[in-house]
Amino acid sequence: MSWRAVAEKDFRDAIRSRLLIVLTLLFTLFSAGAAYLVTEIDPPQQAAFTGEVTTVLLIRGLVSATAVFIPIVSIAVAYRSLAGERDSGSLKLLLSLPNSRLDVVLGKFVGRSGVVAVALFVGFAVGIVVTASLADAFSPLEYVVFVGISMLFAFVFIALTVGVSAFTSSTSRAAYGAFGLFVVFQFLWSSLAQGVAYAVNGFSFEGIEEGDAVFELFQVLTILDPTAAYRQGTLWVVRRLADNGESAPDLAFYLQDWFGFIVMALWIVVPLAVGYTRFESSDL
Repeated sequence: MSWRAVAEKDFRDAIRSRLLIVLTLLFTLFSAGAAYLVTEIDPPQQAAFTGEVTTVLLIRGLVSATAVFIPIVSIAVAYRSLAGERDSGSLKLLLSLPNSRLDVVLGKFVGRSGVVAVALFVGFAVGIVVTASLADAFSPLEYVVFVGISMLFAFVFIALTVGVSAFTSSTSRAAYGAFGLFVVFQFLWSSLAQGVAYAVNGFSFEGIEEGDAVFELFQVLTILDPTAAYRQGTLWVVRRLADNGESAPDLAFYLQDWFGFIVMALWIVVPLAVGYTRFESSDL
């Protein structure tokens, strides 16, 4: 066996347990409901001035909702990936087959990613019908790109959760660790970045101005948040597709919105590497 075999087994197990069906229904209800909410109940402020809801404005409203919903679903799917196998004792059986520990970690990541990817794709494919019917000016390309970037964002939190699950020895610790990271990224990261800037500036906010070193440090720390990186990267691509937004060539590359994709890629690789390093040296 190899990581591919582990991933295939993980995916088949999700189908047998009906997890894939449940996730698909959740994403379908979410994408359709969020599109209706953004267009009919709480439309973007720009729509009041332009008189129409375009795909760009719709995505601006949807990205805030997906930035919360997708991590929760990804964590719920992946937190038992390795810790659950340890608790049940099946991990020893899995490793008794010709699988290395690296195969198991990568296979679990790919398998859980496949489950979420299929559910997200099918759910948003249904949601595109609702979106197209509600938007005054609809662009399928912009919406498909948005779905693709959202899928990448889901992989980020799957990697984080699989890494935590590989690092810990029980499902409860894996759940607490993964949801703890979710809370940090959703609610605390900006405050932590401000705290670092405050400390570096001599425990004061006085004198911090746009363009100086401390302000740039705050911006760098802000975009290192995978949620902020997802928002910035999504809006950057969609604005460029719509030809109504430009990049900022006068800024350092790490301060530009496209750098959010680099940040998301790092948040996939680093947690898996850390989790695997711990998993490789741990006793089962």
